[in-house]
Amino acid sequence: MRLIVLFFTFLLLAASSWAQGNEKAELERRKRQTLQEIDILNRQYNEIKKNKKESLGQLAMIQQKIRLRNQVIENINRQVRVINKDIDYSYREMRRLQKDLDTLKMNYAQNAVYAYKNRSRYDFLNFLFSATNFNDAIRRISYMRAYRNYRMQQVEAIIKTEELYRQKITQLTNNRKEKSAALLDQNKEMGELVKDKKEQDQVVNNLKKREKEINTQIAAKKKQATQLDAAIKAVVRREIELAKKEAERRAREERERLEKEKAKTTPETTTGVTKPVNTPKKEEPVKKQESYLEYNREDMVLGSSFESSKGRLPFPVDNGYIKTGFGSYTVPGTTIKGYQEFITIASPVGTTVKAVFDGEVVSVAEIGTQMTVTIRHGKYFTLYSNLSSISVSKGQNVKAGQGLGRVATDMDGDGSIEFILTKEFQNLNPQLWLRSR
Repeated sequence: MRLIVLFFTFLLLAASSWAQGNEKAELERRKRQTLQEIDILNRQYNEIKKNKKESLGQLAMIQQKIRLRNQVIENINRQVRVINKDIDYSYREMRRLQKDLDTLKMNYAQNAVYAYKNRSRYDFLNFLFSATNFNDAIRRISYMRAYRNYRMQQVEAIIKTEELYRQKITQLTNNRKEKSAALLDQNKEMGELVKDKKEQDQVVNNLKKREKEINTQIAAKKKQATQLDAAIKAVVRREIELAKKEAERRAREERERLEKEKAKTTPETTTGVTKPVNTPKKEEPVKKQESYLEYNREDMVLGSSFESSKGRLPFPVDNGYIKTGFGSYTVPGTTIKGYQEFITIASPVGTTVKAVFDGEVVSVAEIGTQMTVTIRHGKYFTLYSNLSSISVSKGQNVKAGQGLGRVATDMDGDGSIEFILTKEFQNLNPQLWLRSR
């Protein structure tokens, strides 16, 4: 019975170690991934910092580094909590195993002493030949075998328990080493966080000296944003009008077809005999579409598929970060503030800009000084602005990940694009639709 208990104990310990090992491995993977993102940001930041005035892009990059650094620190804290949990669990298991081991050894010692003291009484041959009959002898042989097996099981249980105890000691030692390493990483990241915050304060102070200049830039960007908004709404309006005309044409053709069928089945009277009339079956009323843009079945499927991909769409660029988010933004301690109904994504100049989903290119245009591409996904539209070149044409069907053009420079001299997402005329926050990096 005790061997069975030990067996299940071993299985539980193995399952627990596997689960905790998986959790620690996942935390370590996330930490490495976040640190890689920080390394990329550092390289980009050092590049745009060369011989340039401080910009909102630099501030956004530092703020992103701080957010990522906090994620790393929180990740390490979770690792430490998991390790502490492992250590506590190991201590409890070691105490339990030690107790079991003491009990097993005590029972074995008692049995050994008892067998030694009564060795003449339980001598195998004497015990066997003292049987009253053959059946009694068989029972005595079975008893002796069972007794020997029981002693062997006791020894085996002691060996297995000692092995589990040694494993726990090894695991505890490893956990302590992991905790020490995690705490060293935590101290290192805390030091880097302090540096990042000091750099952020320095950039904010320099931006404060250039408030008037930056506010002028924001006003110019607001004018560009108004042009972009008007352009995409004009595209949507045109697409809705085209879809409406197509729907009306199809409805007209359907009415004409029904009228022809009705004419064929009209009763005719010849020589006083009325010909039988085949009454057409009553057709189900056509369900009103939610949008003219989803009049076609293909558009309905595409729009539904796009909608179900919320939170899972890829970034338009492989190497980039959100420089300015959707909605209002401010720079603490300054009068600098702005508002936009799209996101600005910073990325090195010349980076390929990619479609985030399958769709049809419905506009390729130059709005102000910016080259733009607009793609329709059913009743959803995505617009990619500030491209230095364009590699698609109007009417072309594109796939998710297909290149549309390349990143151009912005007013700060850095590389960035504007990414707009609308549901017909309603502007949506693209950050809620893009997957986390």
